Formats: sequence, C-alpha cells, structure tokens
Amino acid sequence: MFLLIFLLASYNSIASASSILVDFTSHAIQPTPQAYIIEYSPPVGYPPSGSAVEGLVPIDVNDIQFNDFRTTFHSLINGTISATEYTVSVSAILMDGTRQNVGDLAVFSSPDAPTLDSIETTEHEATISYFPPQGQNITYHIEYYPEEHKEYSNAIDTKASLVRLRGLDSGTTFRLRIRSVYQGVFSQELIDSTFVTQGTANYDYSSSAELYSVRTLPPNFNLGLQTTTEMTSYEYSKEVEEDSTVTTPLVAVITTTTSMEPVTVPPATTITEETTSTQFITETIPTTTTSFETSAETTVRTTTRRITTTTTKPKAAPVEVNSGDLGEDHPSETSNALVDLSEMLQEYGQPSEVFLSDENEMLRLDWEAPENANCEAFFVNYTILTLSRPRSFSLATSDEHANIKMFPEHTLDIRVFCMLAGALSKTWWAHRIAHLSKPKQLENVRVSEVNTDEFYVASIKLMWDWPVYHDFERYKIVISYGIGRAESKEMEVTNKEEFVLLDKLDPSNLYSISVKNASTELSLTSKSTQLDQVTAPIISSTVYPGQISSNSININFGDSDPEQGRFDYYLLTFSGNNKNISKKVEMEHEKSFTFTKLIPGKTYQFSVYTVYKGVRSRPVSADITTYPLKVNQLFPVVGKDYVVLYWDIENFADSDCRFRLSYNADNIPTVSVELKGASRHRFSALKAEVYYTFTITVIMGLGQAAAESESEMITVAIPKGRLQPSIHRQGSRELVVGFDNDLSVFSLLNGSPDNFAVIVSDDTSLNDDNYELKSWFEVKDEDVWGSYRASPSTWNPFDSERVRRASFTVGTDDCVKRNLDEPYCNGILRAGTDYRVKIRMYTDTKVAMETDWGKIEGEKNSDDDEDEEEEEDDRRFPCHMYLNGCRRKAADNQFSLIPLILSIIFSFFLL
Repeated sequence: MFLLIFLLASYNSIASASSILVDFTSHAIQPTPQAYIIEYSPPVGYPPSGSAVEGLVPIDVNDIQFNDFRTTFHSLINGTISATEYTVSVSAILMDGTRQNVGDLAVFSSPDAPTLDSIETTEHEATISYFPPQGQNITYHIEYYPEEHKEYSNAIDTKASLVRLRGLDSGTTFRLRIRSVYQGVFSQELIDSTFVTQGTANYDYSSSAELYSVRTLPPNFNLGLQTTTEMTSYEYSKEVEEDSTVTTPLVAVITTTTSMEPVTVPPATTITEETTSTQFITETIPTTTTSFETSAETTVRTTTRRITTTTTKPKAAPVEVNSGDLGEDHPSETSNALVDLSEMLQEYGQPSEVFLSDENEMLRLDWEAPENANCEAFFVNYTILTLSRPRSFSLATSDEHANIKMFPEHTLDIRVFCMLAGALSKTWWAHRIAHLSKPKQLENVRVSEVNTDEFYVASIKLMWDWPVYHDFERYKIVISYGIGRAESKEMEVTNKEEFVLLDKLDPSNLYSISVKNASTELSLTSKSTQLDQVTAPIISSTVYPGQISSNSININFGDSDPEQGRFDYYLLTFSGNNKNISKKVEMEHEKSFTFTKLIPGKTYQFSVYTVYKGVRSRPVSADITTYPLKVNQLFPVVGKDYVVLYWDIENFADSDCRFRLSYNADNIPTVSVELKGASRHRFSALKAEVYYTFTITVIMGLGQAAAESESEMITVAIPKGRLQPSIHRQGSRELVVGFDNDLSVFSLLNGSPDNFAVIVSDDTSLNDDNYELKSWFEVKDEDVWGSYRASPSTWNPFDSERVRRASFTVGTDDCVKRNLDEPYCNGILRAGTDYRVKIRMYTDTKVAMETDWGKIEGEKNSDDDEDEEEEEDDRRFPCHMYLNGCRRKAADNQFSLIPLILSIIFSFFLL
C-alpha cells in the first residue's frame, strides 16, 4: 500500500500541471480520413499515446476582434512531464481502413510554475525571490504594473531566481505575475501576487487617463491630394446617405454642364501626438553573489499616445460634381424607376451581350448590333444598383461603344437601345449586369504535393476551395510563380479543375507562388494568396535487401550524388506491424540496417527519401517478404490409385498465401500444381505398388516480393488392392458393418496399424471426410450430417494376427453427454436414410489408408405400424431412463391385445 501511494505521488509530481498542444494542421491530408492517431514519447500524458482524434476543431488563430478564424487539427495532451521535449508521431486512418503516416513533430511540454519565496520592498525598490521549478533551461517572464492600471505594465525575461525592481513609485500597490518559460512555452500556472512599496503615494494614475477620439475620414481620402486640383470625375461610396446630398471625397473644382445637387465637404481632421515617458529600472541579482554592485540595469520606456481632434474651416466652397465626362456625349441623371427585366423581355425580346473593358481609367462598353436592326444611334442607360438609393444615368452615341465612369465596388445595370429616327426601336437591345467589385479571394489555397521525377524535373501540385458560384466566362484564376524575386511565370486557369500542376521546375529551390481571382474583362483582381514552397530534391539511390529470414530483414541503399541536386540527409521509412518507423540517416553514415522481430510471411515496405529543408523527394521503395513458415502438418490419405493430402499453415499476417505441390517417383515425371486458399488436394491416376514422394512449399507475397518457405515432404506406397465393406441393417436405426484385414488395401509398407475409423456419411458429395474427422455430436443437429466417425479413436479389431475379419455396429450408443477422454461417440442413426460407410486405417507414421464407400438404402415403411413405430422411436427417451430398459416391439404388440381380451371376457359375462 505504501509503495502504491509513493508511486502515485511521484507521478503527480512530474505530470500534474503540464501539457502539450499538438498542432498538425500543416500535416493534414485530403480527403479527410476517419481519424488521426497521436503517438508520443515519453508515453506520459492523457489521452494516452495511441489515442484517436476525430473531426475538425476550429480555434482562434488571430485576435478575436478581427473575426479571422481558420480550421486547424490539434490535440491537447494533459498530465505530461513538465519541461520535456516530446516526440509526437501522427498517423491517419484512411476511409479504406489502412493507416498512413502523416508526420513527426517535436513538441515541448509546459514547465511548472515557480514557487514564491519572498518580496521585500523599500520606497522605490522591490526584491523578489522565488524557487525555480523542475527542469533545465528554464527562464522566467515577469510582469508588473500598478494595481488596476495594466496600461502601465512592464515585462522582463530573466534566468535569475532573485530579481530587484527599481524606480518604482512609492506608496503604490503593484500587481506581480511570474511564469516559467521553457523553449518558448509558458507554464499553465503562475505566481500572481501584489506588493506595496513603502512611503507615501505621490502619483495619481487615474488622473492621467487619456481620451481617445477617432473621426472617420472621407471615402478614398488621400493626404497627397488635399490641395485644390482640377478633377473630371469622382467615385461613389457605398455609404451614401438617403438624403439628397452627396459627399465628395476631395476638395475639388470641376467644370460641369448639368446641374447637380450641392456637395458638402467634411471638416479637416488634425491628429497630434504627445509622448510621456516613465522610467522603471529592473535589476537582476545573480544567485551566486552576495553583493549588489554587479547588478544589471534595464530601462523600459512606455509611450502613451494622445490624439486630439480640432475642427477647421474647409479651404474651398462646395461644388457641383458631374457623374462622368464622355467628351461629346454627356450622361444625364434621371429619376425614372428602373423597368423590370421581365417586362423588357416581353416587349423587346432576348437581349444581346454588352462587353466591358478598361480604357484610360474609364469603363468602356462595347456591343454589336445586327445589320438588319438599322440603328442610326444608340441610347445607353445604366443604373447604380448598389447605392442606398439607386441612381440612373443615360447618354446617346452613334458608335457601337461608349465610355462611362468606373464605379468600383458597385453593380451596374446597363441597357443599350437602338435609336431610329430619333426614337427608340424595338428591333434590338443589349443588356448586362456589371459587377465592378473585386472578385472573391480563393480560400484554402494549399500545396497538396511536391515531386521530382526520375528525370530530375520538379513539380508542385496546387489545390484550393472553389467558390460556390464561379463564372468562368467572367473570371479566371491567375497563378504567378518563380524562384525568389526572379522573373516569374504566369498561367491561367479557365476551367474548374481539381488541382493545378506547376511543372518543369528546378529541384531543391524555393518558389514564390501567387494565386488570385481576376476578371477576364477588367483589371479587377482579388487579394493575392502568397505561398512559398521548396521543390523536392532528387534521389538516385537504390534499395536492395541483404540477408532475409523468417523474422528479420537486412536492408541496404546506395548513395545519391549531392552534385546532381542539393539535399540535407536521407530518411529511411519502414512500414509494417501496424506502425511506421522513420530513421534519419546522415549522408556520411552507414546505410545498412537489420530489422528484427518481424512476422513470418509478411510483406514489408522499405522506402528511402532525400530531404531538403524538410521536403522529401520521391520514394525509392522495395517490398520485401520474410520467409514464411512451412506447413505445420502434412497428412496423406491413401486409396486405390489416389492420394489426398491434408495440411495446415500458420498465417499470422493474413498474407496472400499460395501452395506449390508436386510429386515424383522412379521413372515417373514430376507433376506440380499451384493452389490458393486450399487445405487439401487429391492426386489421382497413380500407379499401384510404387513409392511416391509428395512435396509442398508455402509461397507468400506478390510479384517480386514473393518468398517461399522450406519444403515439407512425405513418401507413401500406393496399394494394389480394393476393398468395400459389407453393410446390413439391424432395425431402422442401426447398421452392421463388416470388413476383412486385407493387407493389399491396408499395406504395412506405410506403417503398422494404430486404429481403425468407421466413417459414416449421408451425403458423400460434400467431400468432407478430412484427415481429422467430425464426431456424432458435431453433426447430429444438422439437416445433412455429412461424414463423421462412429468408432472410438483407439478402436483396433486386428490387434491379434489371428483375427482376419471384423464387424462394427453403428448407432448403438445413447451418447447422453460427451466424454472428455473420448471425442467420438457411436450415436443412433436416422431411420429411413441412405447411408454410405467406409473403413480408414491410421498408421503409426500418420499415414491413413481407406477402402471404397459401401452403400445401403433406407428401409421403406409399408404400413401404419411402421409409421407409428417411427413416431414412438422419435419420441423415446434413452434406455437407462426406463425401469425395465427400452420397450420392444413384440412387447408393445402383446400389451396392445390385453384391452381386446378383457372386452371379450366382459361381453361373455353379460350374456
């Protein structure tokens, strides 16, 4: 009991308040597997090593105020050993049930928190002492600030356990927090305490609170354009108010030809900054000295921003702004309601297309009217749909194109009509909904695979999540890539594809990749997604096996030439035994390894990679199978001109297993056959009085990975005689079988007799008379019994040379319960059933010799008495349960006459 308590206390002391967070997002695979298996070493923690992680867990990866979330794969393991480097292996269980190694990680567990010893204060100083936790290379993060005024917080990092803080305000309560740090990982617990400096407080922190105010600048405000300039157009903002005024983003003077509503300019905003400085002195006291003369001082300055807002008068008066300048054709604003598109289709028919393009920061509209439309001019109407109050403008032109103002981040309804004799014609019209906002940025852009083939040509496979709706006629995916800042190549994706392959790249180089969604007509592009990816290195090694046994494999691989391509080291992986093993091999190390404790007949895969900056090359693999074990048992059953072989095999790995069987004899050519999924085989048409040698070899593995076991052999003599036992019925449920000790059938050349089996079957087509026979208990409840052994396992009627003939009655035992010493029982037969019987002799050399099948047909019931007898027999109990034993038929008939005799006597007396 004391030992148990001691062990529990020891475990809690090393693994109670520490944890590791395993983030394997970068190792996640697609498609999503069933689960991820986390294995780690040392195996101290909960969930335990080998646990499964299912599903996706969203965690906040940025400040929550930005609402920027991404989906990560992570697992939190608690109860780890504090301040320890953990080696974590992540593998995935795929949808087909196979297991795939995902990656290996080195993760540091959090340390324990230090223990506070004492805090001694003076008027402007504080000396802090604490005890370090368990572990080496522990640093401490100290944070202190006046109580309830965290905006004046100061932080230091130190390795000392005795620290002096100087330059503190007198008479002030300070909040002190100390955490342990190991390899950048903070302790989960901390020292959280307060202390008060001596003296009288001389600073009021609450009175120094700053007021912050932020004023929204006008849309598209630009400090470089605050001077008064001439301007020909302006941009609408999506935040236009519902009133009749429009705010212009710049102070400008514009010449206009149409009257517009007045525009007000917001007051200018001035931002000033005031900086105050507060000096705190932090002194670290070495633990190995008693003097403070060698103390180090660290000055930490804090800066506070003061933002004040002043209002000044505008430099220019409000001006009228036109919606666009098209040279000869000026658009005019209209307030007519937009006609519904369905009504337009009914009146004007199907519209033609309007094409968009950029031209001198203007939006160019192009259309093509058919010749039979006879259009003298064109009337263009466009409406800004995304304003709070949609506004329409129109213009007329004689050309099949027009330029209008570009309205970024807005959607326009553009309609072009044919004009004839100064009026609108219904012969033709064009329509277009133009989205002038930036395309949606592609999500989850990722590198799914990097590869360098045997010709030393590298490639990168890119994937991303397509938007729910993507118009390939209007938008395209533009991919730019290159080495560093060198001139990059560009490719466009105009069809929906599962992945994009960037090929013909250089191995072992860092490529910068940019992916963006772009308009096919305008210069509108989404925000670019930037990726940096190192291409896979080359590999010219070969993998080949050395010595192989049933439970070990020696593997070797050659060198790759570093001059052909850069790489850092080799990586040897071993797959098998339900786990993957990876071994880092330096370039100058020996490249021969022996793997032991393997499973016989299992195929293992060995792969070698070269690795450059964490990126693997293509694998050079070899599938090698350990030698399988030979068959455990090989038993022959010999009959007239045939031999049936039975065997058993141990296939621990459930490998693909095949068997090669063959036989040979003097002056007889070798005959060979290969089987799969079998445990018996019959060789026929053999010659009598000839010794045959049979051989069986186990083969496991496929293709070049196939391996063969040692061969198992047995030699038997083929007898020349043929024998069929005699059979006759004894009642409806018993058979009497007789046979002779014929040495031409039971040849002594295959060994001396050990026991004889009487084999009974009601259906020999089942071919189930194996070397090891079934008992009556195993077949009695089946509809079709098949073959079973009726005689005891030690029955030998020819134990004396004087005995030449033997007989055996089948079906004489009650077989109430099984006997542990004797597996076979001579149970009763079914009435009216055809049976076949044969005799098999087992020798002391494990060779069996058998006769031909003898047959007897079931008796046909001809009267009701027989039927009644059958029914009674079916219902009868075992004989030992009756006081006088089993009832006999004669007795039953005799007792059945008694009521008749009594009735006759009774009638006589009545007369």
